[in-house]
Amino acid sequence: SRTPMANRFICIIGILAAAAIGASAQSRHPVDVRLSACLDKSPSTQGSIECERTAEVDWDKELNRAYRELQASLPAAAKSALLLTQRAWIKYRDEEFKAIDLIYGAKDGTMYLPMLAGRRTRVVKSRALELLDFLELQKM
Repeated sequence: SRTPMANRFICIIGILAAAAIGASAQSRHPVDVRLSACLDKSPSTQGSIECERTAEVDWDKELNRAYRELQASLPAAAKSALLLTQRAWIKYRDEEFKAIDLIYGAKDGTMYLPMLAGRRTRVVKSRALELLDFLELQKM
């Protein structure tokens, strides 16, 4: 049997979790919204691959937009640092894509192809979100 304090604690945790889920759903990035809609509309293997490839391109556009805006707003030392890290990230991305292609390419079955495309999308999305976070920081 739980104490009244334990019940209150559980209730508070539930309220906070619901609020976090609601906030997360409201703050979904438009690229993710479009990807979800595309996957709902085209759930086949080929459809899923095309949806993920489109999302990868869209995230890359977001990444590049954020990078350009950051470069325009940062002081010289920060611009140089961002340039160096972006060049390093591009090398990382290219090598990561090779590894993803080889790892998933070694698997038998078409079900792995959408997984491969999704993994590539997440690599680009992750960097885009990092740059968007920096951009938000600049606006503060």
